[in-house]
Order: sequence, then structure tokens, then C-alpha cells
Amino acid sequence: MPTLEEFQKKDHSMKQPEITKAKIEILDKEGEKKEREIEVLFNPAQYTLTASSGYSTPSSPASDAPMVTFTGGRASTLSMELFFYTGPIQTAFANGSTEATDVSVKVREFERLVYIEGDRHSPPVVKFIWGSLSFKGVVTQLRSNFTKFAEDGMPIQAKVSISLMDYHKQKDEKRKSPFESPDRTKCRMIREDYSIWDMAKSEYGDISKWKVIARANNISNPLEIPPGTIVRIPAL
Repeated sequence: MPTLEEFQKKDHSMKQPEITKAKIEILDKEGEKKEREIEVLFNPAQYTLTASSGYSTPSSPASDAPMVTFTGGRASTLSMELFFYTGPIQTAFANGSTEATDVSVKVREFERLVYIEGDRHSPPVVKFIWGSLSFKGVVTQLRSNFTKFAEDGMPIQAKVSISLMDYHKQKDEKRKSPFESPDRTKCRMIREDYSIWDMAKSEYGDISKWKVIARANNISNPLEIPPGTIVRIPAL
């Protein structure tokens, strides 16, 4: 039977499972290739992914309930809280400890993700990678909370709340027509404050498209449409 000393030596020499550290890759100004990366000190305890769609609910005097209309997709978001500690740590099998360092140095690496740098005209596009999660986006908010200090006032512990918004190039996401959809035909009501020109601008993004609505509804003179008239908005 092994002695306690032999057991401790054997237990200490056993290979510990490797822990995969979460990291943030800073991409180039095209948002494609990795330029450098930042490794977190401690993996997050949890993270939150949020996905949503955009809808408008304009009210109508002809209906008891508002009409729900899809207005487009919205960017997904990723949020989490990261823990930072650079204070002294007692070693388990040796006499002594690590020395404390200023935790704000490490926090500033993350703060730079919301600032413009170099020849960029906006903060960098980043990719958060941990396990099966690979989230490409831009940092929209970063809040640092320093919670522990050395005797001389040097911060040695902090919590950083970080939020990222999903990023895609416009050329990759843009369709041939931004409103091209086989089921987009809908109806709208002419009001004193909502003319056929207003409809063209809100539905197609182009006021000159009022002629499309006029043709679809056999309207010869838009100025003669009485309020309360229901018109069809065709798909482009």
C-alpha cells in the first residue's frame, strides 16, 4: 500500500485535462483574416445569444387591431460577463505565491475593441470563439467594474460585461431587390397623413415607385384618391 507521500507525488504528477480557453480574434478591416487574438483569463460562466425579427404594428381606423407587418431581420447579439484577476495566487505544492499586477492593463485590451484604430474607419470586426461557438460581430458595449484592489490602490480584480452584434457584409446579405418576395403583396389605407407617395417611400424605400402602386390599382390621378380608400401594394 503506497504511503501518503507517494500518493501525493503520484496525484500531483497525473496529467490534468487541458482546458480550452475562450478567445477573441481581431479581424482585418475587411472582416475576414485574423490579425491577432486576445485570450480571456477565465472562461465565462455563461453567455447569452439573442435573435429577433423586426415587425411594425401600424394602427388602422378600419380595424380593431393593428396590422402586423414584417419589416426585416435584426442582427443577433451575444453578451456575457468576463472575470479578471491578477492578484497574488498561492501555489498548491510550493512555498510562495505569484505577484500581483495591474488588472486594468488586461481590461484595456478589451476596451480597445470599441475604438477606431490604425487605418480603420470604425472599430474592428471580431470573432468570439469558445468550444462550438464561433460568433462574428462588432463590440457594441463594454462595461468594466473593478471590484478588488491592492493596498496601494492598484486594481487586481474586475468584471467586464461585453455585448457583440452579429456582423455581415452588406454585399453578402443584399438581395437583388430589397423587397423581392413572392408573398409581399399587401393592402394599405389612404389617409390624410398617409398618401400614395408615403406608401411608396415606406414600402419600397423610393418615393418614385408611387407609379407602381397607381398602376396596380388603376389610379389615374393620385390627388383624387379619397381618404379611407384601400389600395394594394404589389411585390416588386
